[in-house]
Amino acid sequence: MEKEEKRYIKKAEGKIQESEVQLAAALAHEIRNPLTTVKGFMELLKPYLIEIGKEQYAQIAIDEINRANDLIYEFLNASKPGINKKTEIDLNTLIQEMKISFENQANIKNINLSVNLCPGEPAIYGDLNKIKQVLTNLIKNALEAFEEAHAGEGMVCLTAKSNSRKTQIIIEDNGPGMTEETISRLFLPFYTTKEKGTGIGLSICRKIIEEHKGSIKVHSRLSQGSVFTIELPMAFSK
Repeated sequence: MEKEEKRYIKKAEGKIQESEVQLAAALAHEIRNPLTTVKGFMELLKPYLIEIGKEQYAQIAIDEINRANDLIYEFLNASKPGINKKTEIDLNTLIQEMKISFENQANIKNINLSVNLCPGEPAIYGDLNKIKQVLTNLIKNALEAFEEAHAGEGMVCLTAKSNSRKTQIIIEDNGPGMTEETISRLFLPFYTTKEKGTGIGLSICRKIIEEHKGSIKVHSRLSQGSVFTIELPMAFSK
């Protein structure tokens, strides 16, 4: 009797899990529909933005929509073998595009968002969408960390560095900083200091960077800001 009950419970759990997957897939499909509409309107607006010298804004928006669609596609095909999408990525171009993506949000918060580019043309070898996912998470966190008390004084700086074999992407801010306890738990799944946070963003970031044979480190002190340093191999040393 007990074995039959366990078998029934296991079967019921399997059906619930299957239903949850089907629901998530349906939601993913529904999300793709408005994204397609937005992309269409951005394509229509692009010629007008070209006329006023703002073509890059339209292109970045379209690229981000494509990235969202790619993420949804990967989710819908999670059970299938993954496709290697790694390409050579120009580090300076990447940093500049991330600045453009967030400069409006930074301006609204009166935060000075700046970049320091690396001499030459350093490149990394990786999945562009995943690397952007990491940088988006870190920059978004930096901007959200500022309180109203920092208005007009906020600073977030994106820096690219390289040597003979390694590259670094540094995200530095002068926000509220973190305690030693927070730092020690920062990359743990489901740990968050945000009221509405999920606590999975930074753990995913570390996983992505490690998959690219790199590392991510953080240095922070209360009231003195935080520095996240991502280290990745140069493209030729992949």
